Amino acid sequence: MADEYIRKQDAIDALDRIFDNVPMELTTEILRLRRELRGLSPADVAPVVHGRWIEDEGEGYHGIHCSRCEFSIPYGNVMMGYNFCPNCGAKMDSEKKE
Repeated sequence: MADEYIRKQDAIDALDRIFDNVPMELTTEILRLRRELRGLSPADVAPVVHGRWIEDEGEGYHGIHCSRCEFSIPYGNVMMGYNFCPNCGAKMDSEKKE
């Protein structure tokens, strides 16, 4: 499931910017909406960390390691297609060298 998450305070700040000069008859409803936003429970999410597989080659050796945690996999060319590190969970989508 591809949900998008926002910070609660960012939503409240956006509400305040939009309704900065609101007519008096809507003030009660906006205050109620702000209370509702403040009362929402946080989503159970974790920050996404990004990394990439780095190929290691040496005499008689071929493997890969994670750019984030250095987790090494001998003969790791099989793992090159995996989109995450099994050790630290980094999402393997980073193009830059870390």
